[in-house]
Amino acid sequence: MAMDVSSKKGPKSDINVTPLIDVVLVLLIIFMVLTPAMLKHLTAAVPKKVEDATTALSEEAIVIEYTDTRQVRINGEAVLPEALADRLSERLQADRRKVVFFQAEDEAPYGEVVHIMDIARGAGARTLAVVTR
Repeated sequence: MAMDVSSKKGPKSDINVTPLIDVVLVLLIIFMVLTPAMLKHLTAAVPKKVEDATTALSEEAIVIEYTDTRQVRINGEAVLPEALADRLSERLQADRRKVVFFQAEDEAPYGEVVHIMDIARGAGARTLAVVTR
């Protein structure tokens, strides 16, 4: 605590910042402890390197293509966005791996691609994969 050694009588006019520093240090410690715990929940599974990309996508693989003109295709067959969930659930019932590949054009809206991924997850897909060039 600060001591007043001056001979003036009356109220002090300077601000005591010691309690403010204490509060800021406590908040800093709290955030330093909680930040690694929050980052621990964000996990990413990095795929292993595949030598031949054509072997990764076989004939029975389910590939959803999304164009920048908002057209959805399953294995090259055009599908209405409203019927996507039904068509995917039919195909995923026969697939034991339940893997769905996504191939979206660069100009396609990101939010809509994520929405289609959510539809695929709701239709029963266990693994979602993104096809790159």
